[in-house]
Amino acid sequence: MLSQSSGARRSPRNVGTTWMGKANRSLRNRGITGTVRAVVAIVKSILRIRLLWPYLHCLNKIFDWRFSVDTSGNFSLLELETDPRFKDSSRYDPTVGCRFFRMLRQLDVDYSKFVFVDFGCGKGKALLLAAALPFKRIIGVELSSKLIGAAQDNIRAYRGKRRCDTINLVCMDASEYPIPHDDAIFYFFNPFNENVMRKVLGNIRCSLGEVPKDAYIVYLEPDCKSLLEESGFLVPVKQESWYSIYKASGTLSAG
Repeated sequence: MLSQSSGARRSPRNVGTTWMGKANRSLRNRGITGTVRAVVAIVKSILRIRLLWPYLHCLNKIFDWRFSVDTSGNFSLLELETDPRFKDSSRYDPTVGCRFFRMLRQLDVDYSKFVFVDFGCGKGKALLLAAALPFKRIIGVELSSKLIGAAQDNIRAYRGKRRCDTINLVCMDASEYPIPHDDAIFYFFNPFNENVMRKVLGNIRCSLGEVPKDAYIVYLEPDCKSLLEESGFLVPVKQESWYSIYKASGTLSAG
C-alpha cells in the first residue's frame, strides 16, 4: 500500500521522530496513566499480530492459489528508499478476507449507493475483496507504478465472484487525490504516517463541506487513530484493538 503512503521502509530517525511526537501528544491528552495503558494496548496488539501472522499469511496464500492472483507477501520497494516521495510510506501487506468482511459487516448501508476507495491499494487485494459486494464503483489509489501494475494484473486474472465490475486504479499521491462526491467508504490498511493522513482527512472534510454525503472510514491497524479521534467531524462506529470505523454525515464547513 504505497501512496505517499507505503513503499520504502522508513528510516530509524523518521520512526523515532514519529513515535516521540505520538508520546508527547499522548502525555498531553491522556496523562501518564492513560499513556501507560495505551502503550500496554499497543504491545498487546503487536504480540497478537506476531502470533497471528503465520495463520494470516497462510490464508493469503490460499486466496492467491484459489483465485489465480498474486497479492501475498509484503512489498517494500527497497530501491526507492532514497526517493523523497516515499518518506511517509509503510510497506504493503495484503488484507485478509475474513478480516475485511468482518469490518464491512459493521456498516449498515446499501453498498450499491457507495463508492469504495482504498488509499494505498498496493497489489489490489482489498479491491478484489470489495468486488464481491455490489458497490457503485471501486477505486484504488496508489503512488507506486510497480504496485499499480501488479494490481492491474490481479484484477485481470481474478477468478472470484464480482458483484461490482467497475474497478479504477489511480496512480498518484493520496494527499492530492480528489475526493469523490458520492457516498463513500474510505479504506486504509495503515498505508502512511500522520503527515499524509492529516492531509487526506482534511480533503475528506472539505469534500463533505462542498457536497453533503454519507462517508465512512474503515481503518485496519490504525497507527494514526488519534488524528481521527481529534478530527472534529468523525464519530466512532466500532472500535476494536485491530481496527476502527468512523462515520461522517451531512454538511460540514469546508474550512
